[in-house]
Amino acid sequence: MEKNAMTEEMKGQIIQEALSTEEGRLALAQSMANPIQTSLLYQSVGRKLLVTDPIPQGALPRYEKDIDVPATVISKRGQVPDVIIEGEDFLVPTFEIATYPQVRLSQIKARMFNIIDRAQVKAKNEISIKEDTEIFRAIDAAVPASGTDPMFNHVINSVAAGRVQIADLNSAFAKIERHRLTVSKVVMNSQRFADVRNFGSPTYDFVTQREVLLTGVFGRLWTSDILISNIVPDNSIYVLSPAEFVGVIPVVQEITVIPADKPSRLRLGWVIFEQIGIAVANPKGIAKIVIQ
Repeated sequence: MEKNAMTEEMKGQIIQEALSTEEGRLALAQSMANPIQTSLLYQSVGRKLLVTDPIPQGALPRYEKDIDVPATVISKRGQVPDVIIEGEDFLVPTFEIATYPQVRLSQIKARMFNIIDRAQVKAKNEISIKEDTEIFRAIDAAVPASGTDPMFNHVINSVAAGRVQIADLNSAFAKIERHRLTVSKVVMNSQRFADVRNFGSPTYDFVTQREVLLTGVFGRLWTSDILISNIVPDNSIYVLSPAEFVGVIPVVQEITVIPADKPSRLRLGWVIFEQIGIAVANPKGIAKIVIQ
C-alpha cells in the first residue's frame, strides 16, 4: 500500500470538514468537474459518434460543410432540428445542459457512501442522457425518409417483421461505403442486440462485461463497433462513419460546478452545467434501419 494512499475513513473526514465551510464546499465543487468531464468523454455513447471540439473564448462555432449536402443542427433542446441547405459553412447554435443534485444536511453523517461520489455519478448520468437524447435527434433528422434522391442514405425498412436481419446491416454498410466512407459504429437498443446475438459467433466477437461498463463497446461487426444505448428506439438502428466524417459537438463551456445550497430547506447542492452545440455536417456518413 502506498504511503500517501488514504483510507475511506480519511476521505470521509476530509469531506466532512470541507462541507462545514463555504471555502471547502467551493473546493469540492471545483474538484467534481474533471471526473464528470472524463466520464462523459469515455462513457457517453453520443460523444463517440461526433467530434468534440472545445471552442476558445470569444470564438464562434462555425464549420464548413459539403456544398452538396445539408447540415442538421440542434437549435434549442426540445425544438425540431434545423436543416441548413444554402452556403458553404454554417454556425452551430449552442445551449446549456444542467443538473442540480442535492442532499439533506441530516443525511451527510448518516450515509455510509461517499456523498461527493454519488453527486458526481448522478450528474454524469443525467447530463449524459440529455446529451445523447439531443445527439440522436440530430442524427435521426439527418436521414431522409423519402427515397427520391439517390445521393442520400435513405431509411432502410427491414424485410423481416420484428427483428433485424444481417442483410439489413449489409445494406446499411453499402449505403455508406458507396460514398467512399468506412463504417465505424453501429448503434442500437438492447432489444435489437438480442437479434444480433442470433447471427452467431462467426459474424461478430463478444467482449467482456467489464468492457461494456467502462467503454460502452459490446462487440464488433465487420469494420465497426457495436454500441448499445436504450435512448435509441427499439425499432431503429444507426450505422455511422468515423466521427470526423459525421458531425461535431462544439463545447463553449466545459463542465462547470457551482455550489448552490438551500439553507432554508437544510440542503447542500451543486449546479453542474455545460454549454454545447450539436451538428451533423455530413449525412452521407449515416444510415438508418427501421424494424417494421
